[in-house]
Amino acid sequence: MNERKLKIYYEVATSLNMTKVAERMFISQPSISQAIKEIEEEMDCIFFERLGKKLYLTYEGEVFLSYARRILNLMEESKCRIKSFKNIEAGYISIGASTTIGVHLLPSIVRNFSKEYPMVDISLEIKNTDEIVNMILDNTIDLGLIEGEVNLDELIINDFYIDELVFIAPLEHHWKDKKYLDKTDFNDETLILRENGSGTRMIVERALKNKGIIYNTHMEIGHNEAIKKLVKNGFGVSCISKLCIEKDEEKDFIIRRMKDGKIIRNFYLVYHKDKFISKLLNIFLQYVKEKSLFI
Repeated sequence: MNERKLKIYYEVATSLNMTKVAERMFISQPSISQAIKEIEEEMDCIFFERLGKKLYLTYEGEVFLSYARRILNLMEESKCRIKSFKNIEAGYISIGASTTIGVHLLPSIVRNFSKEYPMVDISLEIKNTDEIVNMILDNTIDLGLIEGEVNLDELIINDFYIDELVFIAPLEHHWKDKKYLDKTDFNDETLILRENGSGTRMIVERALKNKGIIYNTHMEIGHNEAIKKLVKNGFGVSCISKLCIEKDEEKDFIIRRMKDGKIIRNFYLVYHKDKFISKLLNIFLQYVKEKSLFI
């Protein structure tokens, strides 16, 4: 089994569409089918089932997919290691960050890093936590900075920043007469939350559940700026990172905390356990850890 066959298997297993894989890889569909057949014969196992016009992975196919992904990642990393830059002043780093980090924390870190290492090109993808984790697993980014908690054996996870979440409401809201909130203050409130897959949403929902707060979710929004605009215009209340509220915006909202304590969470630096950490990437990792202490 060679790298080409593994790449074909990976593409088919993740898309479950041989026609699209053939078009994407500029290979004929019969060649795709032949490669899959040869892999199954070599492994003495059936990895795909065709029911009607649809293709499905068997359980064995799912297991082999996890190994195929790791093997392909390792092969790519071995090539990167051999070709890695001896001069750490130049290079390329691809980063993925979940929304709050990517918009409110990372830009200043990247800007200052680029001043010190002007010959280093940095690519930044901003997605939610689930999407960033998948990009790391697929080796499309070098590392991720995420807000949500993950527990995968394939990942190295280190916390690097402590963040606080606060509740916001429009200026004329009845919370203006409260110094702190308790669970009765959420009765009949419309809570505007981030979308599913967001690290912020996961932490907020867990905190509300732990505090026994019953709430109504009227809207799910994929961006913090949109949430702030909706709250400001009276569509509901929300819970967002304090980082999302600029100093000059504090006058636009009622900002409150729970009576029984702050809602605190960690931000995490995440990368694949098989990732080759070049000198340049290691410098950036340490830079993020150090500079985030002063934000």
